[in-house]
This record gives sequence, structure tokens and C-alpha cells, in this order.
Amino acid sequence: MSILVTGGAGFIGRYIVEGLVASGTRAISYNRDYIEAGDPGVHAVQGELYDLPKLVRVFREEEVAAVIHTAGMSHPEISIDLPITTFTANVEGTLHLFEAARMAGLRRIVNFSSECVYGNREEPIDESAAPRPNTPYAVTKVTTELLGDVYSTLYGLDVISLRLTEVYAPGLRMPEILKGMVATIARGAEFSLAEGRDHRFHFIHAEDAARAALLAARVPTPRARRYNISGGRQLSVGELAALVQAMVPKARIRIGPGYLTNWDRQGPLDITAAARDLGFTPRWTLEAGITQLLNHFLSQTT
Repeated sequence: MSILVTGGAGFIGRYIVEGLVASGTRAISYNRDYIEAGDPGVHAVQGELYDLPKLVRVFREEEVAAVIHTAGMSHPEISIDLPITTFTANVEGTLHLFEAARMAGLRRIVNFSSECVYGNREEPIDESAAPRPNTPYAVTKVTTELLGDVYSTLYGLDVISLRLTEVYAPGLRMPEILKGMVATIARGAEFSLAEGRDHRFHFIHAEDAARAALLAARVPTPRARRYNISGGRQLSVGELAALVQAMVPKARIRIGPGYLTNWDRQGPLDITAAARDLGFTPRWTLEAGITQLLNHFLSQTT
């Protein structure tokens, strides 16, 4: 049996594929672009999410037991400028994936969602909090979760949505504040923001995000359809800057007060349900992740 990863050549997808291979599970990496799999435990397939016949054929021929769905547009701020592109990729692409799974008789789908579904919410947040999306990206994530509910109730699919926080690790191409801070410092330059010192974030290493996805793909009988997934620690941008400064005393960091524009302001995210039902607890400390990022970017400057 195999597990198929949509966007398997993408940032988080690569970590998931590596995790599958390490656990002895055959990985099907499904991408719109052509790639060559360098590992015998990985089978690369080029295809679109909109290609129902191909998806159904791959599900059946490769004996796919579950799908981990990471493909799509993945940045809330970018979605403000590209709402139609974001909606088309995230909602229509996911709908086609669900329908192909239904046609092929597949059951388990792990759908990548986001903390963005909660919008602005200063209090502690568990999965019972009502969605308050503030960006086109967040709306698409709420929509795919609801589609997962419908396909689970009407058609017998078993869709689990993971509400992930800020994912970081070497290999991230999209804008992200921790990546930006560490990469700038590694170049010997000053990292500066006019505002944002009070804005709070949860960060999660991509390996932890991948492990949560694998646990969700394999859990026999989940008790819920949505789970918060984070690194277990929330801190402000100012606190993050102080942490990095303590680890790199020569770093130059300057951040103004207040909050970041177009970013949700949220309280601490509760991940106890994921620990209880999936067996997920983060393994990467932020200090270890920052050290890894710093070494990665320093290696690129030499």
C-alpha cells in the first residue's frame, strides 16, 4: 500500500515524502511539474488536481491507502493580491481531489488547513472556536474543511484537516518572518521592521508538521475532523528577536512597536486534542530550529 502526497515536491511535501520513506511506506509524489524521484521508495507522478481520470487511475494502480493533501497556494498575504488564483487552486483543486477519492473508493485524506481560519481572536483557541477568516486564503481553508465534512458525511470519505501554524525549516521559499530574520542576520545585514514587535506567532518545524500529517494519515479512528498543529510555543516578534539576539550576539535587529498589517492577531493555540487523538507532540524546540536555519543560511554565504 502507498500514501500519495499532493505537492510532494513542495516545501512541506518533501518532508512528508522523506518521513514516509524513512518509515518504510511507499510514497507517491504527485505534482503538476515534472520531477525525478531519487529514492526507490518514491514514485513521482506528474499531473493536475483537475485531472479526475488520472487521479482515479493513480489511486487504483498504485494501491493508494491515503492521501496527504499539501498542494495549493499557501500564503495569506499573497492571496490578498491573488484572490481568484488562490480560490481556484485551493478550493477547486481540493474539490477535484475529494471527488477522485470518492470515485476510486479511497477513504482517508489528510487536508492541510491553517490557523488562519480563526482570524482575529485574542483568547486561547481550541478547535471549537468558530472560523473568522480575514483573507481569501483563510476563506479557502474554511471551505476545504467544510467540503471535507460534506464528503465524509455524504460519501463515506474520512477527511482530517490539520490547522497548521507558521511552518519553517530549510527549503522554504515563501516569505516568513523567522526565515527572513535569520537569513538577513546570516548575511551580516540588519533585520528591521517598522512595526510588529507585539505581534504573536506559533512556529512549527516542517519535520514536526510532516510527522503530524503521517500520524493523521494512519490513525485508525479519529475522534475529530479538525486538529490544531503547532510547535507548542507562542511568542511575540519582539520575544523572537530577543531569542535570536541571545543566540547570535552580533546580530542587528530593529523592530518597531505594534502589530503587522494584514496578519491575524491570535491567542495561544491549544494542541491537546492532537496529542490525545493522534499522538502528536512537537519534537523541535525553537532554539534548535533557529540553529539549523542559521547554519543553513551561513553555508550559503561561504
